[in-house]
Formats: sequence, structure tokens, C-alpha cells
Amino acid sequence: MVIVAVPSFGNGGLNEIINPRFGRCDSFTFVTIEDNSIKEVKAVSNMAANAMGGAGIQAAQTIGNHGATIVIAGNLGPNAAQSLMALNLKIYQAPPQQITVKQAVELFIEGKLQEMSGSNVGAHFGMGGGRGMGGGGRGMGGGGGMGGGRNF
Repeated sequence: MVIVAVPSFGNGGLNEIINPRFGRCDSFTFVTIEDNSIKEVKAVSNMAANAMGGAGIQAAQTIGNHGATIVIAGNLGPNAAQSLMALNLKIYQAPPQQITVKQAVELFIEGKLQEMSGSNVGAHFGMGGGRGMGGGGRGMGGGGGMGGGRNF
């Protein structure tokens, strides 16, 4: 018997799409596999999704607390990868296209997913690319004009 953890959108479950953001996914779907078939499914909300920092580390702790030994992930930052490896969890790369949790688990059972040896994206990958306050946007005061500056 093995328990596989998969970051998911929404409330989780076999029919949810895999969330490519590990630490900031909405939920984790835990799938128990026995004799190469799915025996049990449990979805858990990801309490780290809105954390100010350390979401990947907190998410890894959630996975460890639920007894998973395998993780199927799309994108995994360095802190999350290090935390998962410290828990002796094996990490497998989810396909780049959108697939359901069930499809990913079936690919794992069939031996079609590649094991990862560490992170595959940089730190803070899942934080979003917004340019909010102070983000160097193109609005007023964003700089980059043609003027020669001021001489005092």
C-alpha cells in the first residue's frame, strides 16, 4: 500500500485538475493505492495556500502529516523540494498539460511518470506575476522617461 499526494484545484478529488503550484494549491488529494488500483481517496484543504511565505514548506508538512510517501507535482520550488526530500518522500513530475488527479495517478501506476531529484522552478514561483504597489509598473512615476534628469 502506498499513499500518493497530488496538489489539486478546488476541493480536491479524483476528478479535479492537478494544480501546478504545489505550495499554493487549493487542496491536496491523497490517493491510497493497493495492488496497482485506487483503494481510497481523501481531499484536504491546503492551509498554506495564502501564507505570506514558506507555503511550500508548510504544504510539505501537511503531506507528511497525512502519511503520503509519494508526491506527484507540476512545479516544485527549492524549499518545498528540500522539505519533501527531508521527509523521505519520492517526487514525480506531473505532465505539463492539464490532467485530472485520477489521470496522474493512473500514469504513476503505469510507471509513466519521471522521478524528480529536486526543484524544477525557482523560489516564489507560485506567488503570481502581478505588479502591484511598488512593482515597477508602467503607471505614473514608473520611471524610464526620456528626460535627462535634474541638475541641482
